[in-house]
Amino acid sequence: MNAPDLAGAAKDARTANPPAYARDAAEHIPAALPLPPTAARWVVLAAVLVCSACGLVYELALVALAGRLGPDPVAETSIVLSVMVFAMGIGALAAKPWAHRPAEAFAVVESALAAVGGTSVTAVYVADHALGLYRAGMLAVCLATGALVGAEIPLLMTLVQRIRRQEAGHAVADLFAADYVGALGGGLLFPFLLLPALGEVGTVAVAGAVNALVGTCVVLWLFRADLGRRARVRVCLLVAAVVAAIAAVAVCGPTPPDATREGDRPTCSSSCPAGA
Repeated sequence: MNAPDLAGAAKDARTANPPAYARDAAEHIPAALPLPPTAARWVVLAAVLVCSACGLVYELALVALAGRLGPDPVAETSIVLSVMVFAMGIGALAAKPWAHRPAEAFAVVESALAAVGGTSVTAVYVADHALGLYRAGMLAVCLATGALVGAEIPLLMTLVQRIRRQEAGHAVADLFAADYVGALGGGLLFPFLLLPALGEVGTVAVAGAVNALVGTCVVLWLFRADLGRRARVRVCLLVAAVVAAIAAVAVCGPTPPDATREGDRPTCSSSCPAGA
């Protein structure tokens, strides 16, 4: 076989069996996008910002509640934060098997996070006052919330790369920049606007509804080509059920005494400085 024949045979082999990176690139390109790639990326990053703000609102609400229900505010804050960060790592690992279906998986994760976070204050309060299981209830809610927050980033990374391939470092930088800006917004809105206006139960309920609607609407709009008709129906039914459940819990569920920035000074414990 002469050189031209060898070159032709090699070309045919590459066409029939493309290398792994080429197959991965093809698999990560959706059939169509309703926006140009640059605009679509900005939409996803905006959704990351909003969802990050909602996640921090859940966290701050749990910290505020733990400081009132637990025996030691400093210890309770440390437990809530450390358990949630630990659970985020578990959630990030658990999301890996769903990378082949990132659009639907992200919609499910956001709906589940909205359901857990949007009812978190009521759930912990009921566990404490009705069942006497404050510690178990708080740990369960923190673990679930943290795991779902941690599952967001791997799925978002995959979705961003489906829009347009770029270096992993650049994609991670974009995602974390939007994530941290959103956390700043949620951290400022919680004590100065949301908590005084809505109380803890109302604050997490609004955050949960926004979380569910933003997360799923972005998927249904931008990545609808990646979802079959049945998948789109499942996502719509799921988000409707979640929003309805959050509203029902907020309206009909028991309401703990709300935290305020001007609230009573907490009782000192072993963590308080001498003479406080």
